[in-house]
Amino acid sequence: MNILIADDEVFQHIEIHDAVERVCAGGEQNAYFYAKNADEALAVCGENGIDVVFLDINMPGKNGIALASELNEKYPGVNIVMVTAYEEYALDALRLFVSAYILKPVLDDDVRAALSHLRNPVGRKEETCARLHVRCFGSFEAYVDDRPLRFSRSKAKEMLAYLVCLRGAFATNGEICLALFEESGDPQKNLSYLRKIVSSLKDALEEAGLTDVLLHQRSAYALNTAPVDCDYWNYLDGAENEIYYGEFMSRYSWAEKYIYQLEQIRKHNQRF
Repeated sequence: MNILIADDEVFQHIEIHDAVERVCAGGEQNAYFYAKNADEALAVCGENGIDVVFLDINMPGKNGIALASELNEKYPGVNIVMVTAYEEYALDALRLFVSAYILKPVLDDDVRAALSHLRNPVGRKEETCARLHVRCFGSFEAYVDDRPLRFSRSKAKEMLAYLVCLRGAFATNGEICLALFEESGDPQKNLSYLRKIVSSLKDALEEAGLTDVLLHQRSAYALNTAPVDCDYWNYLDGAENEIYYGEFMSRYSWAEKYIYQLEQIRKHNQRF
């Protein structure tokens, strides 16, 4: 894994490096790069195929929020972990679909959680064998061996679509309910209904032989990205073919927030 630590304070380079080494299995295979400002960070990303950027917000010149936006545009497959002493930038960071937002001083548990829930996969896709194929552009569809995945509940299909957008990051029951039901209905009844939706999704996946796709911890769910092939993920990773034409999961209103990033990538592709 190629890791860039971008911070104008050199001791933060050491602190984050050591934390990653302590929590990352196989850390001896990591390659570390360092930058003290935005220009250095962009140059490193352009030359070294960076997988993860630990990015300070307050740097001289271009700040971390502006740099994160530029990194998303130029290198859409990179995982950005914001690191700052200030909480007030969290909303701006989340709008950029960063993988995590860590407050200083950096703690091992925060670094471990960030690396466990990266939005974009690290490593070569061809090393895995995808068995679930999902299509996000246009309307959302899921296939196993070219056969549509069968859902007994439409909300189970929508939950799968929502987790696909998170790309391996966990979503709590409350977050899933907010997406599926927006602000309608009784919250307790929605949570009760969610249990039925989860059971239906599990049944659909297990019937197709996909017992390792849905991950569960405490009151949260995520997708194991290894056995999944997704046109949206491929596009974020810089797929050469233009496969996005303005429609993304058209049936789901919560998916509209992802369109801004997709439009930025399309504009970038049209310029080059």
